[in-house]
Amino acid sequence: MNVLVYSGPSTYLPSLSHTLSTLRTVLVPHYAVQPIAPQSLATQPWATTCALLVIPAFLSTNSAGPIPPPAASEVQKYTERGGKVLVLGSAVRVSASRARVSLAAGIDNVSLEEDGLLTLSDAQSRLNVSVIPAKGVEESEVGEPATIQLANGVSANSLLRVPGGAIDLTDVSDADSPIVLARYDEAEQDKGGAAGIKARIGDGVAVFWGVHLEYSPREELAAAILNKSAPLLPEDVSKAEEGRIRILRETLEALGLALPALARGVARPTAQILTGAPWRAGVARSVLKELEVPQLSSVGKTGYELKDSNDTFVIHPASTAAQVLGEKGATRYPSEDPATWNPKHIVVYESAGELPNREITPRFDLKAYYAALEAARKEQGCPKSYADEGWGTGEALLYGEVVTSTQTLLDKNTRLLSTLPTPLLSLASAQLTGRGRGGNVWLSPPGCLQFSLLLRAPLTTLPGAKVVFVQYLFALAVAEACRDAAVLGAADGARVRIKWPNDIYAEMPGSGERRKIGGILVNTSFGAGRVELVVGCGLNVLNPPPIASLAQLLPPGSERHPTMEGTLAAIMAHFEGMWSTFVAARGSFEPFMDLYLDRWLHSDQLVTLTTVSPPRKVRVVGITSDHGLLRTLPERDGWGGSNGQGVEYIDLQPDGNSFDLMAGLIKTKA
Repeated sequence: MNVLVYSGPSTYLPSLSHTLSTLRTVLVPHYAVQPIAPQSLATQPWATTCALLVIPAFLSTNSAGPIPPPAASEVQKYTERGGKVLVLGSAVRVSASRARVSLAAGIDNVSLEEDGLLTLSDAQSRLNVSVIPAKGVEESEVGEPATIQLANGVSANSLLRVPGGAIDLTDVSDADSPIVLARYDEAEQDKGGAAGIKARIGDGVAVFWGVHLEYSPREELAAAILNKSAPLLPEDVSKAEEGRIRILRETLEALGLALPALARGVARPTAQILTGAPWRAGVARSVLKELEVPQLSSVGKTGYELKDSNDTFVIHPASTAAQVLGEKGATRYPSEDPATWNPKHIVVYESAGELPNREITPRFDLKAYYAALEAARKEQGCPKSYADEGWGTGEALLYGEVVTSTQTLLDKNTRLLSTLPTPLLSLASAQLTGRGRGGNVWLSPPGCLQFSLLLRAPLTTLPGAKVVFVQYLFALAVAEACRDAAVLGAADGARVRIKWPNDIYAEMPGSGERRKIGGILVNTSFGAGRVELVVGCGLNVLNPPPIASLAQLLPPGSERHPTMEGTLAAIMAHFEGMWSTFVAARGSFEPFMDLYLDRWLHSDQLVTLTTVSPPRKVRVVGITSDHGLLRTLPERDGWGGSNGQGVEYIDLQPDGNSFDLMAGLIKTKA
């Protein structure tokens, strides 16, 4: 679900940026926090996936203008129909309405935009809650110091409020008044005036704060004002920050959001572990040999240093595991700056069948993984041996409990990328800087399976034009793996579907709602007559709500219980067979096309194509077999076709286009 933050021409930009950063700190990974423009509010179907709409502070009196009427009307409808709204750092007036207003019910005999910058009206109580222009000028737009008393009697100080920011309740009786969440301290100029209120708007609810909960007292913007009269001591700043975050979290919870646990400090990378499948001798030693790492018995306690283009690695023998893996991340990397998190440490288990103790890897059971992989490989008919002492997909594993990014580790270190023998799997229980398509950040909450797979193929067997199909192939492997008895089984696994071009979706039981549970990112590097591919994947397996995951697709009381280890093993085994067929066919996707189209969400789907002018209604036909483009057929509009046979296809590249399922739109990827 999304938390959308209004971004219009009257929005005060510092408030917008601090609102986005603060909410991301508090809500990620449970919610995606992103800005939304007035035009999108007015024209796009944003409400269906919006858990909360947030309105940051407006510009000062001289500069502010109202939210455009079409957008304001959609906000009113959204709230009336059960939506949640949070307004920050704003002057507010509550007044009695002389007319009943309900846009959702078609009763709109009051113009909502003419009474302030934004007005939300409740038909039952006939109350209008209006955001009104602040009394300040641009120089004081950030705010002024404030102390508030919460309804439970707790005091919070060193906050900022909009100038003249008491919420005006003088026009309504106590019986009709919204719930007061906090009042300004009696010593303030407003002598107990309301600082925050909660109001019912139809079936929804809105919270209005006159204080700026988005500004941290640690930030220069707020500190410059708070320290004017007397500098705050460090302990006062810490206390004020804790109070601000506590109030914000309580507000969000009161609005019905499910918050992740309160983060304490910045996590640091842990050392990684290189192992091979117990039945496959020499895997780890082969990896070290290709990297020209000497025998580890000779490197001593300090390990062997290997410098690469993005990272420096220190390779350690298994005998030093307790020492290397036991060192705390904050001790190894004192700074919170990721740029300083070097060198990175790797402990290698060279002996056949040698695996670390379970206590060393509490979040991923390596023994259980290899047992599941052995069973899955047998089920899928994977080879028992390989030429040149090679190995199968998933049989060489580099695991870290916490890493920066499995994708960056491989594709930003050119020596590893070009030298590591393949296939090699890099897995993490948590990523600190995970990457998604188009520069997006891939969130890594607990319960998310996140890994990258390094592959390599000669261009004679995998031509460059066919690389686009790899993301489709891997998505298909994930969808098929979910149907395995060891994961969800055929019936419940059928809820896992592919969304073009690279997302994994689930059709949730009961509601049938389609929710994203995974994504795939493929990075390529061409050179020396071959292509290196790093296939990154994130898949929600065990996440609790509000994040959708595989575990939630099973009915109550099901005897099946998907595991991280079993799910990963199934994906690896399915992909190995597909990859072998794919490369043997020189990158042809024809052997998989029918199955892919059966597993995706889009067959015969009618969508609006916004990448052409004017936008056109088109029907999804399939994927082109030559270049992997999305093929669409325009709906008949009386103009006829353009190729003499009455057929005019519009083909779309996966890069640069995005499929908005909820809106039924194909649009340019932002």
